[in-house]
Amino acid sequence: MKKRLPIGQSDFKTIIEEDMYFVDKSLLIKEVIEGGNVLLITRPRRFGKTLSQSMMKYFFDITQNNEYLFKNLKIYKEKNIIEKHLNKHPVIYITFKDLKSNNLKKMHALLTMELSRLYLKHKYVLEVLDNEEKIIYDKIMGREALDADYENSIRSLSEYMERYYGKKVIILIDEYDTPIQQAYLHGYYDEIISLIGNLFGMALKDNVYLEKAVLTGITRVSKESIFTGVNNLEVSTVLNELFNDKYGLTKEEVEETLKYYELEYEESEVIDWYNGYNFGGVEIYNPFSIVTLAKNKGKIRPYWMNTSGNYLVKQLIKQGSAELKDKIEKLINGEEIESTINETMVYGDLNNNLEESVWTLFLFSGYLKWTKNINHDYERYTLKIPNKEVKIFYNKTVVSMLEEERIKLNNILINLINGHIEEFKEDFQKLTMNTLSYFDVSGEEPERFYHGLILGMSVGLKEKYIIKSNRETGLGRADVILIPKDKTDKGIIIEFKKFYKNEKTLLNSAKNGLKQINEKRYEEDIKNYGINDIIKVSIAFDKKEVEIVSNLDKDVELTEIEKVAKNMLKKGLDVNMISELTGISVEKIKNIK
Repeated sequence: MKKRLPIGQSDFKTIIEEDMYFVDKSLLIKEVIEGGNVLLITRPRRFGKTLSQSMMKYFFDITQNNEYLFKNLKIYKEKNIIEKHLNKHPVIYITFKDLKSNNLKKMHALLTMELSRLYLKHKYVLEVLDNEEKIIYDKIMGREALDADYENSIRSLSEYMERYYGKKVIILIDEYDTPIQQAYLHGYYDEIISLIGNLFGMALKDNVYLEKAVLTGITRVSKESIFTGVNNLEVSTVLNELFNDKYGLTKEEVEETLKYYELEYEESEVIDWYNGYNFGGVEIYNPFSIVTLAKNKGKIRPYWMNTSGNYLVKQLIKQGSAELKDKIEKLINGEEIESTINETMVYGDLNNNLEESVWTLFLFSGYLKWTKNINHDYERYTLKIPNKEVKIFYNKTVVSMLEEERIKLNNILINLINGHIEEFKEDFQKLTMNTLSYFDVSGEEPERFYHGLILGMSVGLKEKYIIKSNRETGLGRADVILIPKDKTDKGIIIEFKKFYKNEKTLLNSAKNGLKQINEKRYEEDIKNYGINDIIKVSIAFDKKEVEIVSNLDKDVELTEIEKVAKNMLKKGLDVNMISELTGISVEKIKNIK
C-alpha cells in the first residue's frame, strides 16, 4: 500500500509519525545552522515554508526528544550537527499564517491572542521572573497588556528563556508578512505597521539572547523599524542561490514522486503546467500542484491557482495603469517583459502605482518567473508567466474583470459586425459611463479603461478571432486588430485616440484616428489572411466623453472631391465625364457608394 499524500498537512511530526509521503528537505537544517544570525526566506504560498519551519521546531526544541523523527532523513548523517543541535536549543515558534482580518481592531485582537498563546505555552519561565516581570507576563497571557509590552513580548520571552535554560534562543516566525499584506488589502496598513515592525525589530536587533532567527514569508517588506540595523541578516529570495533547492520540488524529486505512485504521465505536459519557476538558477516545480496531481492520479488541472490568496494580484491587474495592462497582455501572449525588481519593496508603494513594486510582488508571489538578469547595477530582469497553470489564472482574471461589470464583449461587437454603427456607438458610450470608475478609481486615467477593454478582447475573443494589439501592421500600429477565424466574417480594426486640445473637437480627434488607420494601412494584416471585408472604427476619448467614427458612417471616408463625384453620380452624369471633371479614376468612381 502506498503512503498517504500530505495534502493540507504542514505539521512535520504528524507527517513522519503517520508515515506520509515526505520529500526529504532536512539538509535545510544544516544550511540554516551555517547561515547568518537572522535569516529571512521568501517564497510563494504553498511552497513548503510552514512545513520547513515546523521541521526546524521539532529539530531544535530543547523540551522534546525527537531523534526518532529524523533517523531516516539526510540530516541524521551529519553526526556533528545531530550531537550539537538536535533538541539542544530553547525555541520560540510562532506562526502568523492565520492572522487575517478586514479591520484593524480584529487584527489587533488576533495578534495579541497569538502572543498570549505563546506566553501560555512557556509559562514555566515564571519561576525565574521577578514580581514586576510576572505582572507584565500575566497581562500578556490575559491579553490585557499595553501595546508597548506586546511589541517587546518576543524579545522579553527570549530573555526569560535564556535565563531559564542558560542557553540562547532560536526564534522561528512563520508567514511573518501575512498581517502586513492583510493590512494593506483592507486599508489599515499605516496603523498596524509600527506595531508589527516594533515586534520584529525588538526581537531581532541587538538581541543578546538570540542564537538564531528564521523568518518566512512571501515578500521582503522593507520598513525602517523591521530589518534596518539587524546584524548579520541573510535574505533568501527567488533571485539568489541561498536555499534555492529547499523550497518547491526539483525535477528529480518530481520524477521520483510520480514514479512512486506509478503514474503514467507525459513529461512535457507536467513541465508545461507546473514547472517554470527559477529559484536562484535551479529549475523548480510547484510542490502543491505536483502532490495534488499525484492524489488525482495524474489528472492535469490548475490546482495551485484554485486555492486562496489571489485577491491582491487580481486587484492590481484591475486597477493597474494602461502600461501595466499592456504588459499583462504581452505576458498572456507568451512574451517577456522587463522590469526593475525591488527586493525591499514596501506595500505602500503599490498605492503610488510604482510598477516595479507590482512586478516584484507578482514575481515573489509565484505569478511570474525571472529568466535573465539584464542589468546587475539596476536589478533589471526579464520576466514571463512560468507555466500553463498560472497563465489560466491571468486569463480568468481578465475575463472576470470584465464580467464583474457585465461587460459582454460579444454583445458589444455584434452591432458593429452587423453594420449597426449607431447602435454600437450608443452601447459603447453607455459602457464607458458605467464602467470607467471600475478600472480607474482616480478618474484621472481613462486610458486604464480602454486598455482594460483591449486586454479583455485579447483574452475573451480568442475562440472566434486572432487578436493583435499594438502590433506592427502596414506602416504603423493599430490598438486592436480582430482577424476572424471564419473567413466569411468581417475583420475589425479599432483605434483608440486620446483627445488633444489642438484637435479642437472630440469629433476631429476621432476622424484623425480613422484617417490614421487608412494612411498607415492597418488593414494589410487582415488582408494577408484573405479577408477583404473590414470594419474600421476610431474611438476618441476625453475622460468620460467619447466620440466614435467608422467607415460604416455615411461619407465619413470620402474626400471633398469624392463627395462632389458622388453627387454627380446621383444626378445621373456619365462616369467618364465625372472622371474628366474631377480627376478621379473611373474605377474609383464606380466604387464610391
